[in-house]
Amino acid sequence: MIKPWRAVCMQTINHCLNFAKTRDEAMAILNSSIDRWIELITSSVGGPRPNKPKVLCLFPEFNLQGFPIKETAKEWIEKACIAIPGPEIARLQETAAKLGCYIGLNAYENDPEWPGRYFNCSVLIDDTGKVILKYRRINTVQCVSPHDIWDDYIKKLGIEGAFPVAKTEIGNIAMMPCGEVLYPEAARVFMLRGAEVILHPTSENGAYGHSGWTACRIARAAENMVYFVSANAGGSTGSGGAAQHNMGHSRIIDYNGMELTNTGGPGESTSAAAMIDIERLREARRDPYSINRLLRHRASAYKEVFAAADFFPANSFLDAPMESKAKMVEAMRIGRENLLRAGILHPEPGEA
Repeated sequence: MIKPWRAVCMQTINHCLNFAKTRDEAMAILNSSIDRWIELITSSVGGPRPNKPKVLCLFPEFNLQGFPIKETAKEWIEKACIAIPGPEIARLQETAAKLGCYIGLNAYENDPEWPGRYFNCSVLIDDTGKVILKYRRINTVQCVSPHDIWDDYIKKLGIEGAFPVAKTEIGNIAMMPCGEVLYPEAARVFMLRGAEVILHPTSENGAYGHSGWTACRIARAAENMVYFVSANAGGSTGSGGAAQHNMGHSRIIDYNGMELTNTGGPGESTSAAAMIDIERLREARRDPYSINRLLRHRASAYKEVFAAADFFPANSFLDAPMESKAKMVEAMRIGRENLLRAGILHPEPGEA
């Protein structure tokens, strides 16, 4: 039996590294952010007491580094990217082990396995301080996706490495950041691989969101019968953009699509916290008499259509790194042509 545990959305400020001139300056900013994280984690977890529920603290996307704006891939790697695990993440591993809590986060990572490339990486640290999950964002144009080096990535890490689900003492946990909430296939794959909780580190408008993000959060939770924990940034500084581009509204949604908690706005906050009852979820998933979305899911009916849906080119940066985000536009143009041929897009007037 898994006892109910507490998820906390750590709605903090993105201290971006765009204005940092050197790596030393950038890492000083990053470690200052981690200093504040540790203070907030310690406050949220609290002191020891009998039968204390486990706590999972989830931080937003881009919260340690911001994201590249004018920087080339080479410049961003040299200035801002970190190793995972590495000395910066080790500080959080020590905190998790000391307090006996779980910590979810997101950071830009460079990996010597793929030189010249960097990833948007979501990370889960368990209550012993071990990194138990690393998910590199698939649907992205800010950096290289595993899909851009797909053949090599799958050969080295397998589908388990592409779509990891951590089997833990508090349930089966997956992670997917920010705009991936707009892609139902991403959450569906995690559910099909056993996920019961999806952690969603994000950095976005937050109130109602662009492109129906709020509705998508609810839909991803309800359609997959998972708890959905969405921690958004409460604001940003250090990038030249508006301080409240990230408008908070971190929230936790249950497996029926019901919102359990919401910070209600921007700014630093840990008020979006709720109990996660995995045993209750498992009971609901087993029940053949309720509105059970999983038992009604006829996956095989869609196989042929999805098998033919090959539009965005895989392996775009397998042979050479992505020099800048402009290179991603070239890949998107190929995807556009494929969608035109499939009849999903219609050509512009006068376009063949």
